[in-house]
Amino acid sequence: MTLEITPAISITKAYSPSHITGFYSEVKDELVLNHGSLGVGISINKGVKSTVELYNNEKNNFVIHINGIISKDAIVSRFVINEFLKRADKNYFIKVNHEVDVPIGYGIGTSGSAALSLSYALNNALSLGLSDTESAQIAHKAEIECNTGLGTVLSEFYGGLCVRIKGGAPGTGKTNVIKLNNRKVGIFCFSPIFTRYFIESIRTISNDECNKMMMKILKTKSIVDFFELSYKFSQSLGFINKSCNDLMDLLKQHGFQSSVALFGQTVFTIVKENELETIKKISKNFSAKLFISEIENEGARLIKKHDT
Repeated sequence: MTLEITPAISITKAYSPSHITGFYSEVKDELVLNHGSLGVGISINKGVKSTVELYNNEKNNFVIHINGIISKDAIVSRFVINEFLKRADKNYFIKVNHEVDVPIGYGIGTSGSAALSLSYALNNALSLGLSDTESAQIAHKAEIECNTGLGTVLSEFYGGLCVRIKGGAPGTGKTNVIKLNNRKVGIFCFSPIFTRYFIESIRTISNDECNKMMMKILKTKSIVDFFELSYKFSQSLGFINKSCNDLMDLLKQHGFQSSVALFGQTVFTIVKENELETIKKISKNFSAKLFISEIENEGARLIKKHDT
């Protein structure tokens, strides 16, 4: 007996950066594409690469892997796949693998980057002809409907230090992007917090208050101002643990501005190359896992065959 293996009719790969939100305020709207957030955050190079393998099939079905392991809890990815299958003209079996380069659940925007990279890959694999903006809008819708994010997709779409001056999905929301060069982000991960459990319950600030904070950053384009405002916001939330606060105090003693990633027991700072050894030494005083990433200034994109 010969086992016949049907080859994939399409294989596509796409990438999205991760994103750390410094502060935000929710913008509510009945229309999903207008619902989102104002705020400021930074995209990092370590993110999510999503590979889609497409097979002909009698009925629609799919399997999702995260770093090679089958996942049945990837609610955002499931939402995205179903949205794209609605637009397909026939039935398929879809195999998805998310290569996640950052810890999941630590406030680094992995659900948004998985949704965004997957949307790009599915659009290409299914030959639907959607624009990047239209694909990103499906990822934004997934985050809103699954209650896992508000403005992450918009920020990851553009990259850089992203100031979200109008809430909503790409194409509806508006941003002002400050590109940062010759800097690295040091990220100290203590323990995970899953966004969907906190996004409706923690303290928020008004859109007016958030606008004032954003205008200050747009005026000065200062990383110091970004961290000062983010730090004040994180302290007002009331759920930051002692370890995070102790680490931020020690970083400040060594001349580093820092804050807490939203949402997660995760501290982040921006440093120069010659300062990396110092923060590595500081990390040894704490149980947090430190990882370091470049800043991503370009945003999400398809990965060509010759790219890695």
